[in-house]
Amino acid sequence: MKVVIVGAGNMGLAMAQGLKSSGFSVTLAGRASPKLQSLSSEFEIEIIGDNYDINDKNIILAIKPNALKWFSNVIIGKANLIISVLARTSLDQIQTLSSAAHAICLPNIAAKDRASINPYMANAQIEQIEHILNGFGTAVKFDSKAEFDAASIISGCAPAYLAVIAEAISNAAIRSGLKLSDAKAMTSGLFTSFSTLIKDTHPALIKDNICSPAGTTIEGICELEKAGVRSAFIEAIQASLIKQRG
Repeated sequence: MKVVIVGAGNMGLAMAQGLKSSGFSVTLAGRASPKLQSLSSEFEIEIIGDNYDINDKNIILAIKPNALKWFSNVIIGKANLIISVLARTSLDQIQTLSSAAHAICLPNIAAKDRASINPYMANAQIEQIEHILNGFGTAVKFDSKAEFDAASIISGCAPAYLAVIAEAISNAAIRSGLKLSDAKAMTSGLFTSFSTLIKDTHPALIKDNICSPAGTTIEGICELEKAGVRSAFIEAIQASLIKQRG
């Protein structure tokens, strides 16, 4: 299947890399720029000028939200489908574009490794849309905007929160005497191990299974509770959700 990704920013490029490694034919499209041209050795490139023919194309919109009006003004024809990954953009807004099917999705940059979790809403052609989204991760369908918004914070924003945790753990390891390279390796290995555990085990059970009476782990847990880490993450997700809903 051929997919055109409009926009070559971090998210657009991550999806392009994931889709290409999944066997899709990927074209990157956008206004002329040195960055877009620099990707011509890896992907087919289309320059969007005053008019852009979208007829029968499968399009992923990965432009800035404020560029949506520009895109709507230059397109001609009717796309097969349009999937938007624009933040703070509703399915109703995307349905103003000329396309047989529309979807909104909020993936994350793990798309480059086909590891993004991809919440989405769509109006039609679920199988075809999921086929594309599964090309750079795992598609999860939601039927209400409220559910989609909440899920999109977990997929799109929470990886940055986890990056803060990873950086803090790595810094703590260096403070404790590890070399930078060893601290990075241990932190990366920790997240790999945890991702395996969390698939089938409730987080509370993971914690309880590690903590022993008067042990070293429970001492650290008590410090995290005193610092309000749990509340801080709940409030962070709520703040991002408020921003997402405008």
